[in-house]
Amino acid sequence: MPNSRGFVVKSIKNGETSMIVSCYLEDIGLKSFIVKGIYGAKKTKFSKAHFFPLNFVSINYSISKPDRLSYIKEVKPVVIFNSLHSSIEKSTVIIFLSEILNSVFKEEGDKNQNLFNFLDKSLNWFDSQQKCNNFHIKFLIELTRHIGFYPNISSKEDKFFNLESGSSSTIKPIAKFIDFDDYELFKQLLGMKFEDLNYMAIDKDSRQRLLNHIIDYYSLHLQMFNSPKSIDVFNEIFK
Repeated sequence: MPNSRGFVVKSIKNGETSMIVSCYLEDIGLKSFIVKGIYGAKKTKFSKAHFFPLNFVSINYSISKPDRLSYIKEVKPVVIFNSLHSSIEKSTVIIFLSEILNSVFKEEGDKNQNLFNFLDKSLNWFDSQQKCNNFHIKFLIELTRHIGFYPNISSKEDKFFNLESGSSSTIKPIAKFIDFDDYELFKQLLGMKFEDLNYMAIDKDSRQRLLNHIIDYYSLHLQMFNSPKSIDVFNEIFK
């Protein structure tokens, strides 16, 4: 039976007592499993807390036929996050990002060690911070580096970022684009590390506009991308 580390991407109730869990595994990429008895009256070795969004877990699982879901035999945490699921603001960010990753992994579901390492490093950093309102913006920008459409800034003199081409330009694009102050903030975010985020002040209106631009950017570059249902709740929390 294989054993692998992975991040929980999505979990949904299935029937009266079971759960279907999708994980992004280090060795094979995206994989879905069925966990039986987790909602039952009888005591089980599994806890629903194991399968919170973006939990980092180690799982032992069975391999089933291609037309059937595999089973998780054993699960244990690799890292126990201190604040990602206990802070209202952070847990809202995590639910939001897990929705986006669910769309990303459906299209980019193969093994990608650099992407896996990025998830590990960035989520642990976020967990260690008391607060960081700009984390999700930087996370989504950096994620594009690992899935093939990282923004290309051709020249410092350019005044627009064309969301469709993924490049900056001197001429105003016909399609969707970022310009003015939002473009300056966007360039700053591209050039900084996660560790610098807390030194960057972005007002709530600019942050929301940037997020909407990035959601549009993903929609233009990923065929199977769905805008997260949690975005309204997310924007309400970060008013």
